[in-house]
Amino acid sequence: MAEAIVYPVASNLLSKLGECLFAPIGRQFEYVLCYKSYVEELKNGVKELETARQRVQSSVDEAMYDGKLIDVDVENWLKSVKDETEKADDLLKRNESAKDACFRGWLPNPMVRHPIGRKVKKMTQVIQGLHKESKNSIFHKVYYENTPIGIVTTTTFAARSVDRKEDVLESRASIIEVVIKAITDDKVCVIGVYGPGGVGKTKLMEDVERQVKEEQLFDVVATANVSRDLDLKRIQGELADALGLKLVNEETVRGRAHCLCKMLQKYSEKKVLIILDNLWTKLELKEVGIPCGYDNKARGCKLLLTSRYRDVLYIEMSSDREFHLNVLKHGEARILFERIVGNTINDPKFESLVDGVVKNCGGLPLLIVSVAKMLKRGDMPGWRNALTNAEGTTVKSIVEQNYNDLQDERIKSLFLICALDSGRPDISYTLVYCMGLGLYEKFSQTIENARNRLIMDLHHLLDSSLLLGSDDLEQLSMHDLFIDVAVSMRDKFIDTEWNALVGRKDFGFKEWSKNDLRKCTAMAFNYVGIDELPKKLDCPNMRILLLLEHN
Repeated sequence: MAEAIVYPVASNLLSKLGECLFAPIGRQFEYVLCYKSYVEELKNGVKELETARQRVQSSVDEAMYDGKLIDVDVENWLKSVKDETEKADDLLKRNESAKDACFRGWLPNPMVRHPIGRKVKKMTQVIQGLHKESKNSIFHKVYYENTPIGIVTTTTFAARSVDRKEDVLESRASIIEVVIKAITDDKVCVIGVYGPGGVGKTKLMEDVERQVKEEQLFDVVATANVSRDLDLKRIQGELADALGLKLVNEETVRGRAHCLCKMLQKYSEKKVLIILDNLWTKLELKEVGIPCGYDNKARGCKLLLTSRYRDVLYIEMSSDREFHLNVLKHGEARILFERIVGNTINDPKFESLVDGVVKNCGGLPLLIVSVAKMLKRGDMPGWRNALTNAEGTTVKSIVEQNYNDLQDERIKSLFLICALDSGRPDISYTLVYCMGLGLYEKFSQTIENARNRLIMDLHHLLDSSLLLGSDDLEQLSMHDLFIDVAVSMRDKFIDTEWNALVGRKDFGFKEWSKNDLRKCTAMAFNYVGIDELPKKLDCPNMRILLLLEHN
């Protein structure tokens, strides 16, 4: 009985052992004995690949003639075809030496044929793989239908309205110059700009980006706003949009980071600049998908960062150079103020008051612009009132003044909701919040009607300098300083009083008193990593709770 069991087991073991021992040996003999067929297979593969290359190149030439931007995958494929075809041709030339025979010409020389035959076989697999790639769907249309916003071309600014260089203040122009000199220095990888809130770091980055694209100093420029409420998915999304990468099928942060990293690696032969604005603490580049070393230092691209704190740039992000952005001196502050206010500034009645207003803005462009816009849209009595009460001008007073100038309670409530939502309103989500709160009840005959009214209200907030962004509403945002003021305000909100609580950490619930929770009418936790909610939450006045997480 034991023999009956042992025999088949031993037989199977010997069979497997034979396969493991003789299969590799057999392959070594094949490299010598099947050498000629391997060479013919490689020659045919090279011919087929060349036919495919000509077809793709023809499509590329036609697209470039029409001014289209070629897909980076197609460009990389053409480069790989060129490199591998040259290697294959070189290998086939060496085939001549493999014709040497031994034993007076009766047998092929195995010492020559074996190594070349092995390389020919492997090269054939590479060539066939490239030919197979040419049948993928991306080769049906070798160009981008819509050029990604981060890809720099000769027509990048053909249809775009931008600020001209002469509109840039002298102090800002000088720092733009040194920043651009640094990012184009081959010895510098990570550059940082730091300065207080409201000093104009974001505007500076916009000017740097514009000039870099205009002068075509980089092939790719991708920008993302990091902000205090660290949202990796949003950061990844902004960078992906700039690169033309779709992340719709990737739900996890890790999966999106992998896709983003692969995309950036495809641009390894190009000059890439990544701008990360408004860092508050260390950002793990690997988690975002930016290629980096063990020291969290970017690899294969240039990184331009902004922060309020130099230590974040130098210590946490390993920057090579840091530049301090100072507040504006009085002369430039007045120039900026006059540009926005316009001809009204020439009224002799206000001439003596203007310097006081500008001085009290502390050289912060954010305040100067807000005050100037407020005065520009006011009548003469409004001017006198604002100028007379200019002393003690602060961010809080400016936000409150602009907020109080809003005539509609609905728009005031919308401003507070935008602040609650990290200061980056998305029209689709904001519409849901507002309709749920009943803000657009009288416009809700159709969703389209409510949406149109919301868009009008957002434009009103833009015009009032309470939101930042462009008229197309694609990238709306609110300055961090404005968010802090809005959250701390005490005013009417819908049918109650605005009492907002914003959690910055996952244990925010434990920090707030029972009295705070009972009075709270609005609460938000924006991507702070909450593990669990309290079993009981005593908030009888709550109107809106925003709990935004990736899980």
